[in-house]
Amino acid sequence: MTPHHAPLAHRLAPLAFLLTAAACAPSDLRDDMPGRAQAFPPTYNQTVIPGGGERRTWSQIQAEQSRADSSPGTAARSRQAKEAQQRDQDDTDRPPPKRRRGSSSPPPDPAALPQPPRPIPVPPPPSSQSATDAFKRDLIRPEVDRMRTDDAMGRLDPLGQRDLMKRENDLRQWGDPLAR
Repeated sequence: MTPHHAPLAHRLAPLAFLLTAAACAPSDLRDDMPGRAQAFPPTYNQTVIPGGGERRTWSQIQAEQSRADSSPGTAARSRQAKEAQQRDQDDTDRPPPKRRRGSSSPPPDPAALPQPPRPIPVPPPPSSQSATDAFKRDLIRPEVDRMRTDDAMGRLDPLGQRDLMKRENDLRQWGDPLAR
């Protein structure tokens, strides 16, 4: 048995249909909500602009209509529209009038307003420096005592004597009453 192969035309028909549909689609689509990531934006957010995408303002449309209708009624209307547009432009040049803010009554007395509760000052935590110094003294004192004994018996070399002096200085800094 040989497998049945569909003709090439039947396999390529969907592709040809899609290419034809893409070629016939309008080329001038504009997204009304730019900046939003959309894989396939809904059709109500796309606008087809007739005439190849040229944009016209409302005043341009009105001017074209007034040229098309040369009757005196439309000329008066277009004149009124131009005057209204001129008034709008004049209003945008002028800053808006300044308004007084707040009520016309005097402000309330600050002493009568409820005051926020004042925080109760908390004493600072006790320092742990003295406990740390006592721990260091207790840690180093046996070694200093041994080194002093060795120095008194003449068994310390010059480097050992230097270490003894350093340790005694550390004990003095940490407040040892027995340090020399």
